[in-house]
Amino acid sequence: MPRPPVRLLAPNAVTAANIASGFSAMLATADGRYELAVYLLVLAITLDICDGLVARLLNATSDFGQEMDSFSDAVSFGVAPAFLLQRAILEPLGLVGIVVSVVYLLCGILRLTRFVLTTDAHDKARRTDGVPIPIAAGYVMAMVLMRDEIPPAAAAVVAVVFAVLMISHWKLPNLKGRGVVTLLMLVGIGNYFAVVFRPSWATIVWWNVWNVVILVVARAQERRGVDADPELETSD
Repeated sequence: MPRPPVRLLAPNAVTAANIASGFSAMLATADGRYELAVYLLVLAITLDICDGLVARLLNATSDFGQEMDSFSDAVSFGVAPAFLLQRAILEPLGLVGIVVSVVYLLCGILRLTRFVLTTDAHDKARRTDGVPIPIAAGYVMAMVLMRDEIPPAAAAVVAVVFAVLMISHWKLPNLKGRGVVTLLMLVGIGNYFAVVFRPSWATIVWWNVWNVVILVVARAQERRGVDADPELETSD
């Protein structure tokens, strides 16, 4: 079997770090250090964005990298958030909380499986098919940070909604190119960091309002036939 080019090692190393962050988040969760678990998953999201950027910069996209990226997403945005959700918020619901966490996890895995089977590792679609699993995980993490103000039953409902959205065919814009939508999404990432480090209803409401703005602008550009250049990449 021929050895892979050295340039393939860089994005795969970033993906490996993503997996390590997700596993570390599970260890933190088991120890009851829920804020630390969230911060580790935020690191995983950052690494998930970076591995695609590194792969494109080095012209190192590959089927192997796509498969590894999918496994990393399953760990960091599927298993780890599901475990964190159950332990930090849904544990008072007993069996219902476990079922909700498992439903979130299974829908996330189904979303990833569909993504791998229907996408090209060397190309980046302009729109996603369903809510990407890192976005769903981001909402789970926000709920964990606000767990003292969110009833477990309400958190369960939100988790189920995002589970359904992951396996839906709702089209959402991807982070790519240098267009207006990409700029808005980058600001949205900054808004999410505000939620993580200053969790409050004010930051959460603003983050969600901005997300609606992104969807409206993306829809308007789609109607006008505006398409961005595929230069930035995130995983689904």
